[in-house]
Amino acid sequence: MNRNASLVQQQVHTAWDAVRTGLQKMYPSSDVRPSSGYDIFEFDHTVGDDDVKFNVRPIVFMLPERAAHSSPSLYVAVKGWLSFEGPDLRSKPLRTRSFGTEVGYFRSKREVVEHVYGAHYDLDEAKTGHPVFHAQISPQMDLLASVNEQFRREWIAQDRVTPILPNVRTPSAQMDVFSVITQLCADHLLTETSSPEVKQAFEKMRTATAFFVGAAHRMEYLNANIAPHCYRSTHWYSGAA
Repeated sequence: MNRNASLVQQQVHTAWDAVRTGLQKMYPSSDVRPSSGYDIFEFDHTVGDDDVKFNVRPIVFMLPERAAHSSPSLYVAVKGWLSFEGPDLRSKPLRTRSFGTEVGYFRSKREVVEHVYGAHYDLDEAKTGHPVFHAQISPQMDLLASVNEQFRREWIAQDRVTPILPNVRTPSAQMDVFSVITQLCADHLLTETSSPEVKQAFEKMRTATAFFVGAAHRMEYLNANIAPHCYRSTHWYSGAA
């Protein structure tokens, strides 16, 4: 493992602490478990000496379905991995090597819970027909075990996701774990009528999680011709002009 790995770990944990602080300021009734970054971000010792990779153990968020709701009813579990390019890990910002993220949404209705959304987010740089960054709907029923463990439930979910067509790859931004967390807060804790304090808390959290840049910097077809100025998904495919 790169000798500067501890510096990367420190940045990851600082960003995670900012997430926890932001959640509480935006919606005090929200919850996230586990709370410690050491229980979430695990070094992967199988990567080469130049890079640093973290396996992201399941994180479970308890959130309202909408920011205006008085109580949370949505459990969202996130897991995956995130790696950074070396060998110079002292440079700022850090650069993404690779990532993968899985997310499962579970809506509670008293003693019943429904699996209402599931997806995984990938990075495919060369596969034919795969946008380099994409979202793909997929059932994440296995994440219910983490919800039950963290919140001491014994739920058996009704699966609403499996019948959805699975092989649709929607071009997306780079949805690493911190990008997904930012989306969760924006979707469920923020509205146009949110107070200035809530908006400020979101912005501080968003800024704190922007301590690294995405993987697109090394892909010529995302940095040449019109792609950097256009942002249409037609450029997200290998070989695109």
